[in-house]
Amino acid sequence: MEELLATRFVVAHRGASAYEPENTLRAVRRAVEMGAHAVEVDARVTRDGHVVVVHDEDLARVAGVPRRVAEMSLEEVRSVTLGSGERVPTLREVLEEVGGRAVLFLELKEASAAKPALLDVVWAGALEGTVFISFVEEAISAVKSAQPQAYTGLLYVKPVDAIVRAKQLGCRFILPFHRLASQKAVEFAHRMRLRVVAWTVNEKEAIRQLFERGVDGVATDRPDVALEVLRELEG
Repeated sequence: MEELLATRFVVAHRGASAYEPENTLRAVRRAVEMGAHAVEVDARVTRDGHVVVVHDEDLARVAGVPRRVAEMSLEEVRSVTLGSGERVPTLREVLEEVGGRAVLFLELKEASAAKPALLDVVWAGALEGTVFISFVEEAISAVKSAQPQAYTGLLYVKPVDAIVRAKQLGCRFILPFHRLASQKAVEFAHRMRLRVVAWTVNEKEAIRQLFERGVDGVATDRPDVALEVLRELEG
């Protein structure tokens, strides 16, 4: 994993989602083509046990279909058309699209997604190139229980003891909402030997400030902008 991520790196949030429909193969492909070091996508499980890549509980926002993914079969989910003619991809399709060209930050939206997602990652031979991240501690624990060597990260949006909890859970990454990524918090996380990924930031100056505070990575809908910032900082 350390070899796959630069000292400072860019994570394409839901793929290059400022330019393509989020969490689609087009968005993933565009992010990789732009040169993003990593791609972040979201994982949920269908009624019949398949892992699909979609953020919300239902498909109302992304497709105008107010049905919960957990109550739909894979066939039903796949019948829905998203923007640009894309469909909700399976995790296996995303893993094939990434193909080791970038690290995959895989957000487990629910604890029930942990084991089937892990099985898909192992099937693809992508364990070394995947970071399982979640707000749900049970999801992280399930991954670590099944595969102790798996890379994991804890997401958080409130100023709680998340950095300590991440270390207790065996995580290698901590992912704070960008406003919580103060220099003090970043330094504390680094003392705990955690890499820090702040999310989700799209403005050039905000991205620059985060890197100057010492974050290791920034998650953004505009990976090209963040990569430009890195090039300027690295001179």
